[in-house]
Amino acid sequence: MINPADSIRFTNVVSKKYRFHYENINDIIKLFLEEVVQHNINIKGPLFYSINNVPMDEMVNAEFFMPIVEDTIDEKNDMYIHSYYAIEDMVSICLYNQLEKNTEIAYHMLLDYMNQHQLNQATPFYHVISGDETLQYVFIKVGASKLA
Repeated sequence: MINPADSIRFTNVVSKKYRFHYENINDIIKLFLEEVVQHNINIKGPLFYSINNVPMDEMVNAEFFMPIVEDTIDEKNDMYIHSYYAIEDMVSICLYNQLEKNTEIAYHMLLDYMNQHQLNQATPFYHVISGDETLQYVFIKVGASKLA
């Protein structure tokens, strides 16, 4: 089910950009989390990331984000702090099983919804990772604006 009125709103968010082969996403998530921990940062969560290209060559440009307690960090290794990270006017869908397989389907559903409701894609796709060891789920969100 598509949520037509979603958003992303967090304070004190650390982020870092990566380029990697799509099959290595779990390794990159672990790397990002390790780098956050190395800075002695207190995590608030949840982890989220944006896919900033269409990986036609199987290489992904992504930015990973983690809400944290601290309002400042020593910016090292291309890691940045955002005092406030917010995107309004998003449409979203929640996936809770077969995440890898269903992500492509979710993208198509969101794009079809935007087309049917005469909306433009205004942001990259965001993946907000939630849940725990027993049930993991992902919210896939994308910013949408009215066609001019």
